[in-house]
Amino acid sequence: MKVVVAMLLFAAAASCSGGQQKNAGNDALVTVAVKAKLAAVDVDSTDAVGVSVANGTVTLTGKAHSQRERQEYVAAARSADGVTGVDDRLAIDPNERGVREQSADVALAGKVSAAIAGQAGINVFHTKVTAHDGAVTIDGTVPSSSVARTIVDTARGVNGVKSVVSRLAVYP
Repeated sequence: MKVVVAMLLFAAAASCSGGQQKNAGNDALVTVAVKAKLAAVDVDSTDAVGVSVANGTVTLTGKAHSQRERQEYVAAARSADGVTGVDDRLAIDPNERGVREQSADVALAGKVSAAIAGQAGINVFHTKVTAHDGAVTIDGTVPSSSVARTIVDTARGVNGVKSVVSRLAVYP
């Protein structure tokens, strides 16, 4: 497989003029430099921002959380070696969630699940906990309303929980 890829790359390079090969190589280096600069601004940019380069002109696509973040991304791209211009096509989306926010949500859901499991006699296998910016939702079935109350009260007591939505159903 590696041999086939190498042959295709060689064939593509051989069909390009010397100038085209040089530009393609420079553009690849500029792309790496811009992505590194963006990651230094915000690690979430690796998923949220697309970078393409043609003859030194960088095109940024994707989303930024705010106008300030958008400006930081553009400034970072301009500061990379080899950049001759930046075409900013970033959209602002304050609801854009990056890796850090998603990781924090997963960690909080895990803490809540562990706290619930720590309650004597509560089986967490029939519940599912999700979190989004501190808002915890608990789905599942429980044997009584007192168990449901205990689960909700336990979730509310976990550090980082801002609110709890219970979608617990009581089965006889």
